[in-house]
Amino acid sequence: MDSQAYSCELDPETNTILQMYLFKNVRNVETIRNNIVKGVWNCAVIKPSLILHPLQVCVAANKAVVSQKYNTMVTRTVFAEILFNLSLTKNISQSLGKFGIEKDSNLLVCFLVTPDNNESKEVIQQIEGELCPISELSQFTNVKDVKTVYKLNNVKGDMDLLDIIVSRMATKSIVTH
Repeated sequence: MDSQAYSCELDPETNTILQMYLFKNVRNVETIRNNIVKGVWNCAVIKPSLILHPLQVCVAANKAVVSQKYNTMVTRTVFAEILFNLSLTKNISQSLGKFGIEKDSNLLVCFLVTPDNNESKEVIQQIEGELCPISELSQFTNVKDVKTVYKLNNVKGDMDLLDIIVSRMATKSIVTH
């Protein structure tokens, strides 16, 4: 199962690894949503249609765990903080609604793994869908929607959208885009 996971070490002081799993054709989306909302599952579920590259999620997760370490989170959970950090808006509800789980049957499931805590195996086993390699993420990405969400509709040509998006995410707290 872990062969399908994408892992990224986050800030060394947090001693945390981000693990991401990509699913398609998920049949129990409502159960997953309920488990997350009720706090039964400790993970973030993201719409893969709004993600260009795993780096985008790594940056958001890193900001989230650092905010958690220094007690500067804007949201109530570190997983909601990941969704908040993906968005350009400072409105928490809009961020969660835009990037979080709805009714889409394709999901990007993210876990924060520490030496003391790794719930990924138990949760992954309960998701009724097809596990895909993260290398297939681009097949789920809707570039038109990404450009709309990140206000990049005027960007033409071969500009690197990922660089622009990550820069905007990183500067969200100090710049209005």
